[in-house]
Amino acid sequence: MTTATVRETEAEAVAFIVGQAVGLEMGTASSDYIQMYAGNAALLAESLEVNQRTSAVILAAIQAQESTQENETVAELAQAS
Repeated sequence: MTTATVRETEAEAVAFIVGQAVGLEMGTASSDYIQMYAGNAALLAESLEVNQRTSAVILAAIQAQESTQENETVAELAQAS
């Protein structure tokens, strides 16, 4: 069982990674939130693999959704012409 500190730190780290990857301006909100839950650099380092794996899954799903939407748009444009 994980602690609230670990869960919140990992969740916020993943949110930061995904947000950055999609072009959001993340500022210091994630860092501030992690510190509020007593997270620190050591905990982030321990959670690195989980954070990377989870972020990769989310980003792959976003990319697949974008690709599907692009394919549907191309198909619609082809039908219209």
